[in-house]
Amino acid sequence: MPSPDMGEVPNVEKSALYERFAETLLAYLCQQVADRQDAEDLLLEIFLAAFQHPLLASLPDTRQLAWLRRVARNKVIDHYRHTALLTMQSLGSAKEPEDQSLTPERQAEEQEMRTWLWQAIKQLPEAQRELLRLRYVQELHLTQIAVVMEKPEGTVRKMLSRTLRRLRTLYEQYERK
Repeated sequence: MPSPDMGEVPNVEKSALYERFAETLLAYLCQQVADRQDAEDLLLEIFLAAFQHPLLASLPDTRQLAWLRRVARNKVIDHYRHTALLTMQSLGSAKEPEDQSLTPERQAEEQEMRTWLWQAIKQLPEAQRELLRLRYVQELHLTQIAVVMEKPEGTVRKMLSRTLRRLRTLYEQYERK
């Protein structure tokens, strides 16, 4: 039968690991997600993963922190992917409130413009449609989109610029028809 002290050693190691790195990781998570409670939930998930890793305690502190940061980054990515999947809806199914002051002619024109926009969006590659969803439906900042798409922020900024330019060109083609 193991002595009570033997059972306490892993808990002491886990507690020390948490005390050393929790504040640093929480600061990182708070920068990455908007809600502090979500950041705390992610922190809990990170340490649950850490406590299941059998060799983490034997690594030097710098390697432990590197491992924990990598897990944190992956948890943030998973968080945004999960959030995006839960709240996405097709642009065609989203109903806009109608302005009662519009004339029937103006309502028809606006409906036609929405149809042109939808057709233009459907012609974009999937990656560009996803970028538009993240930016304008999910209302994520470019830094958050960069994390989700696993690309540098500058690349995401250029992609968005090119996507909007392409969308404008496609829309104008429908408008001219």
